[in-house]
Amino acid sequence: MKTIQKALAAIIIIFVALLNQAMAQETSVFPKGEIGKNTDNYTGTIWLNELSKPDSIYKFGIAQAVYAPGSKLDWHIHPGGQILLITDGTGYYQEKGKPVQIVHKGDVIKCAPGVEHWHAAAPNSSFAYVAISPSEKGKTIWLKKVTDEEYNSIKPGKAPSNNAGVQDTAIFPKGFVAPNTDDYTGTVWLNGLSMEDNVFPFSLMQATFAPGSRLRWHIHPKGQILLIMEGTGYYLEKGKPARIVHKGDVIKCTPGVAHTHMAAPNSSFSYIGIESRGIKWLERVTDEEYKSVK
Repeated sequence: MKTIQKALAAIIIIFVALLNQAMAQETSVFPKGEIGKNTDNYTGTIWLNELSKPDSIYKFGIAQAVYAPGSKLDWHIHPGGQILLITDGTGYYQEKGKPVQIVHKGDVIKCAPGVEHWHAAAPNSSFAYVAISPSEKGKTIWLKKVTDEEYNSIKPGKAPSNNAGVQDTAIFPKGFVAPNTDDYTGTVWLNGLSMEDNVFPFSLMQATFAPGSRLRWHIHPKGQILLIMEGTGYYLEKGKPARIVHKGDVIKCTPGVAHTHMAAPNSSFSYIGIESRGIKWLERVTDEEYKSVK
């Protein structure tokens, strides 16, 4: 009997482990990617997915990191700074000489260039974020490991509850209904997660569309990257076939190209746009253009 009980207990443990791994995969917006190769720079298990590499147009990289509970990066510096969009779980963020911040899904962290810091998952929580890292000043500088004493001295606290009802699936608050109603049809909410400044020459703007809502045709003179966070939508560039996009897709729009994005008729739709100031608005998308998308 004891042998059977031990076998059942082992099966349950394996099942729970597999279930937790599957749930981590489901809760991350983008595929988890591969376990990080630079194992000297972290403790535990961290998956990385490089969503967009720096290039001649976009001088920053975008990557998703997913941490198993208790995993942590070493102390390090980003010469060009970094913005973290916390997309799941509970984690820690600390800058040298400052108190630890306990961060949760929906938080936005801006780390200034040259600041020594570290981030990690809480002991009993997975943790995920999307990092936007300017590249022109050089790559990450890795420093010493975070000690067990530093990590274990933190009291995780209680994760915030979400009583937002229909917004339960949203990572970040919807924000406010866009005031420039002439720029779109339907209902679109905007939330400026991070605004362009002297350190980060781009804004992170979340847009959430009610089903069937659509923007005018428009142009971003410096281009735009869209991180699709929720739902199903359409992306069209002038003279090209429409692209149907879903949660987890990444869209790069070339500078100066007339395009539009819209929610599908029966789906809400949300993305984070990484863009600079100076949108040029054009004509409205006609009903015929919208309904022609299959």
